[in-house]
Amino acid sequence: MDRTAAALTLPRALALLMLASVVPLIGHIPWWILLTVGALVGWRTVAIDWLPLPSRAVKWLVAVLAASAIYVRFHTFIGERPGIAFFMLLYGLKLLETDSRRDLVVLALLSYIGLLGGMLYDPGIGMGVFSAGFLVLSFAALAGIVSPRVAARKRLRQALVLLLQALPVAIVLYVVFPRVTGGFFGQQKEAVGQTGVSPILRPGSLSDLVPSRKVAMRVLFRGAVPPPDARYFRVYALSVTNGREWRTGEAFAPGVTRGHPRIRYTILLNPSGHRALPALDWPVGAPPPDRLGGGATLSAPRPVRALVRYRLVSAPRRLATLSARERAANLELPTRTEPRVIALAHRLAAGDGGAQGIAARVLHYFVSHHFVYTLTPPPMGAHPVAHFLFTVRAGYCEDYAAAFATLMRAARVPTRVIVGYAGGQYNPDGGDVIVRERDAHAWDECWIRGRWRRFDPTAVVAPGIIRYGVGAFSRGLAGSARGRGRDLPAALWTQALRFAQAWRDAAITGWDNWIVSYDGRRQEDLLARLGWDDPGRATLALVVLGVLAALAYGVRLYGVRPRRSADPALALYQRYQARLARAGLPARAGEGPATFGRRVGRARPDLAPAVLRITDLYVAVRYGGETNLLPALRQAVWRFFPRGPRT
Repeated sequence: MDRTAAALTLPRALALLMLASVVPLIGHIPWWILLTVGALVGWRTVAIDWLPLPSRAVKWLVAVLAASAIYVRFHTFIGERPGIAFFMLLYGLKLLETDSRRDLVVLALLSYIGLLGGMLYDPGIGMGVFSAGFLVLSFAALAGIVSPRVAARKRLRQALVLLLQALPVAIVLYVVFPRVTGGFFGQQKEAVGQTGVSPILRPGSLSDLVPSRKVAMRVLFRGAVPPPDARYFRVYALSVTNGREWRTGEAFAPGVTRGHPRIRYTILLNPSGHRALPALDWPVGAPPPDRLGGGATLSAPRPVRALVRYRLVSAPRRLATLSARERAANLELPTRTEPRVIALAHRLAAGDGGAQGIAARVLHYFVSHHFVYTLTPPPMGAHPVAHFLFTVRAGYCEDYAAAFATLMRAARVPTRVIVGYAGGQYNPDGGDVIVRERDAHAWDECWIRGRWRRFDPTAVVAPGIIRYGVGAFSRGLAGSARGRGRDLPAALWTQALRFAQAWRDAAITGWDNWIVSYDGRRQEDLLARLGWDDPGRATLALVVLGVLAALAYGVRLYGVRPRRSADPALALYQRYQARLARAGLPARAGEGPATFGRRVGRARPDLAPAVLRITDLYVAVRYGGETNLLPALRQAVWRFFPRGPRT
C-alpha cells in the first residue's frame, strides 16, 4: 500500500465541490450512496494516516460490490436513476485511488455529472441559482488545484471573472444549439404522482385542494388579459354519474369554435401525471401532437411528467350538433335518484323561457333558499345531491355543479359537468396569470339553442369567488375571525411579502418560459424573430462548431500568451529577447543577461554594440536600482530591430 498517497489530502474547495454535487440528488438516489460519498470525502479531507489507500485487489472487490448493490436496488443499470446512482457511487469510490494532482482535476470535472443529474430531476429556477454557485465553486476548486498557494479570496475572484467572461458564449450556444427531445438516457423521467384535478368528481375531491398553494400552470396572454370571471380553463368534461360521483364518458365530436375576439395565449403546465391539458373556453384546435377530444378538452399523447409549454387560440363559443346518443348520455340519471329531487326539478321546469328559463330558476332556487358556500363542506352521505339540496344546503363547487346538473337533467335539459380551473392571480411583474391547484373548479354546461352554454352556480351563490379567488375568500374568513385590529408594521410586512412573492413568481415564469421549455419549436420562434427563418439543424450545428472554433482560437491566441510582467525593465528585456528569437538567436533556459549578451555578440558582431548597451542598461536598472536609466533602456529596446542571420 502507498502511504504517500494517503497523505494527499483533498483541498477544501474540492471537498466542498464533491459534497455540493450530491446535494441536488438527495431524495432521488439511495441515501446510502450519498452517505458513502460523504464519508469518503471526509476521510480524504482529514488524511487519516493509519488508513492508507487500499490495494488494487481491494479496489476491484469494492467496485464489484458497488455494481451488485446498484443492480439489487434497481434491477438494471439503464435509465436515469440507476445510471446516475451508479455513477455517483463510482465517483465516491474514485477517492480510493486518488494519489496525484491529475486525479484531483478529474474529480473536479466529474462533479458536473452530479449537477446535471440534479437538473434532470429539478430544472427549476432554484436549481439554476444553485448551478451558478456550483460553477463558481468548481472554478475556484480547479484554480486551487493548479495554484494551491494562491489565496482563497483571489481564487474566488478569478472564478467569478471566468464565469462572467464565459457567459456571453454560453448564451449564444444555448440559443443556437440544436434542440433534442427526450431525456439524456432516452427514458421517461421518474414517475410523478397525479396532482390537481382528476377525471372523477366526488364530494370533497376539489375542496381537498383548497390548502394547496402549488402552482398548476402559468398562462401568458398575447394582448389584453381576460378578466378573472372569463378565465375558465376546461380540463375534463364529465357526463356519466351514479349519483355519488361523475366521470368522463364517451367522446363525441367536439364541433367547431367560432366567434371573436380570439384569445391567443401560452400555457406553462407543471407536471401533473395526467394526459389532460387545460385550455381556455373554447380552444380552436390542438397543437400537434396533442388532440382535441370530446367536450372540447385537450389531451397529450402521454402523461405530463415534466413542464410542458403549448400555445393555443380560444374563441367565445363553439358550434356543434347534438346527436341522439350524445343527448341521451347527457340526460341520463342514476336509477336511485331520490323522488324529491325529481319533483323539485319538475317544479322548477314549470314555467316560461325554455331551457334558459329552467337554468335561471334553478340558480334562483340556490339563492332564495339561502344556500351557503363553504371551503369545508360537511359529509354528504349516501345520497349527496338530495342531502345537499334539502338538508345541509352548504357545499363547495363540486356540490353545486353536481346538484345543478342533476336538476337540469331531471328537467330534460342535456347537461354535463366541467372540471378545470377558474380565475387565477394576475402578476403584473411577470405579465402572466398564475393558476394554483386551489383554483380548481367545477361548473356546468347545458345544451341550449344549438350550443353548449356555461353556468356556474357557485359564482351565483358566492359572488366574487372567481374574481378574487379561493385564497382571498379564505383570508377574508380568517380575517373576520381574528378581527380587523392589525397594526401598521404587520400590514407593511404582509405587503412586502406579497411584493417579494410577485417578483419570485415573475422570475419563475421567465425561467420556465425561456429555459425549461426552450424546445425546438421555441428555438425556431426565437430565431425567426431575430430574422433567421428555418435554419435547420445542420446549419445550427455548423454555427455551434464555428463558435467553438472561434473560442478555441481565442484561447490559443490570448489564453496561453505569457502575461506581461509588472516590472517595466523585465517587460522591456523580454521584448528584446523576443526580437532576438525571431532573428534566430533565442535565449537558453537559465541563461543570464550577461552570458546571453556575450553569446549574441560572438554570433552576430554587427549587433554587439546595441546588445552590450541594452544588457548594461537592463542590469543597472533591474539589479542596480538605477531607475533613472529606464527611459534610456526603453529607447534602446524600441530602436532594436535585428534582421535575420547573414548568409
